[in-house]
Amino acid sequence: MRVLSVALSFSLLICLTACSGPSGEDRMAGIRQSFSDAAAVSFAADIRADYGDRVTDFGLDFTGLPEDGVITVTSPALIAGAQVKLGDGGTTLSYSGAEVYTGEILPGGLSPVDAVPVMVSAWREGLVTETVKERWGDTDCLAAIFRVDDGVDLRTWFDGEGLPLHAEFTFDGYTVITADFYDMKVE
Repeated sequence: MRVLSVALSFSLLICLTACSGPSGEDRMAGIRQSFSDAAAVSFAADIRADYGDRVTDFGLDFTGLPEDGVITVTSPALIAGAQVKLGDGGTTLSYSGAEVYTGEILPGGLSPVDAVPVMVSAWREGLVTETVKERWGDTDCLAAIFRVDDGVDLRTWFDGEGLPLHAEFTFDGYTVITADFYDMKVE
């Protein structure tokens, strides 16, 4: 009888382990591989920057990779259509001959526009410090925290397909940049 009890306990343990699915680390490794293998990433995002004394909202489209991509502003309407070409240089926003300063929000120069290539870089090869299963809205997600710099973390909620739904940059515990993603494609 004891052998049967041990055998049943062992079978139950194997079933529970097999049914629980991949660990957060394994899922994150698959997500990272998908982004690393991509020839291009594209998405639309609503970005909110909290400067402490004011909050600014931007709508952006992104296509490409962090080292060679294009960010197109979709809102505010005053600068809709403005583009930033990513490369070895900085990310100055140009539109009709005028330059628009989006404003550094963190030490080291991170602005809401700069946040886009930083996010994609983190998803491809950033240092993951934690993964947990959480819900974002009505969706079961894998939330991953990436260390971006001293005191700066990026938390991203990935859906069941491994696509980001929402991300937040925090600096010393304060949320300073948030992003909600739409029409995400990893090709």
